[in-house]
Amino acid sequence: MTFKLEFASASDMGKVRKNNEDSCLLAPELDLAIVADGMGGHNSGEVASSLAVKVTRDKFESMMRTGMKPNPYNDKVSLEANQLGFAVQLANAVIYEAGSAGPENKGMGTTLSAALLNGSKLSIAHIGDSRIYLLRAGAMQQLTEDHSLVMEHVKKGLLTREQADVSPLQNILTRALGTQKTPAVDLVETELEERDRLLFCTDGLFKAVKEDKLQEMIKLQPDNAKACAELVDAANANGGPDNITVIIGTVAKKTIKETLKDMLRKSYA
Repeated sequence: MTFKLEFASASDMGKVRKNNEDSCLLAPELDLAIVADGMGGHNSGEVASSLAVKVTRDKFESMMRTGMKPNPYNDKVSLEANQLGFAVQLANAVIYEAGSAGPENKGMGTTLSAALLNGSKLSIAHIGDSRIYLLRAGAMQQLTEDHSLVMEHVKKGLLTREQADVSPLQNILTRALGTQKTPAVDLVETELEERDRLLFCTDGLFKAVKEDKLQEMIKLQPDNAKACAELVDAANANGGPDNITVIIGTVAKKTIKETLKDMLRKSYA
């Protein structure tokens, strides 16, 4: 079965921050979506997150067109997932170098959660604590793992999930782009079904609006653009303590016309 993803996005500064250090990207021509949450002094966070999404998109497209097989290679996931992960590593190298070039960008970094439609699969490359959720048949599942100190404590049984949500340590990341030469990037793949919905978001959303409320709001609003706007409004209504970035996508069947168009495009590539 041939699927397509129909995406919408929204990003907002929130009520407390003086600038928006989040970045997001929708590349329908690649069936790719990315969110990134930058960090660092001055404008460094904005620089890091915008570099992350741009370099990841461009390098992935280049590898996809040439069929390049990255090295090292993870045999547990597809070529496309490996290409996406390698593109993220290349983005890391660019950000790490920029952060080392002068004192104004020292210590900058960013989270990044990228996913692409790969046949009937969703292929994810992820680092940091932005999130991707799958909503299916009334249930919501987090597909990414937070690379944060509190989540390490949760895994070790030192904190409950509820305690982690209010811990003063919840903003401390254990992994991010730009902070190490070669950080580990999670590669995850999951099978998709028609009418699945995907939520990509930075922590400015899920720290301001609880998961059960997010699930309820998305379920009640079938229009993705309106759902994005409503989630941003809800985060701001709860104080908007951080930048808020949201992408929502719906899995739909391609029409016969769209499938034929894809086949023709590939035959001329």
